[in-house]
Amino acid sequence: MQNIKAAVFRDDSLTPSIEELELSGPGPGEVLVRLVATGVCHTDLKVAGPSGMSPRPVVLGHEGAGIVEKLGPDVNDLEIGDHVVMTFDSCGHCPSCLEAEPAVCYNVNSFSCT
Repeated sequence: MQNIKAAVFRDDSLTPSIEELELSGPGPGEVLVRLVATGVCHTDLKVAGPSGMSPRPVVLGHEGAGIVEKLGPDVNDLEIGDHVVMTFDSCGHCPSCLEAEPAVCYNVNSFSCT
């Protein structure tokens, strides 16, 4: 376990609170990345707003750059210290993905970004 600071949205307002959270270590196939830079874009604001899709509380920011700090079991293609960028995953088989538009994947909500 490790403590981090995060901007947490607890209600439908677009005003987060900066809180200290406890973060568990990476699980199988997961990587812990120390963020160097991240952004909150219009997608995040749609999720956080009054008609948002995400249950509360939520920590936003799906685009970022950082350095790999820990590797979970079964991660073989990265090393601690690697510099990485992050964004949403995509399913690879929905109409958007098949049209080379993974940024608008129909199934994006089924992937977990923690």
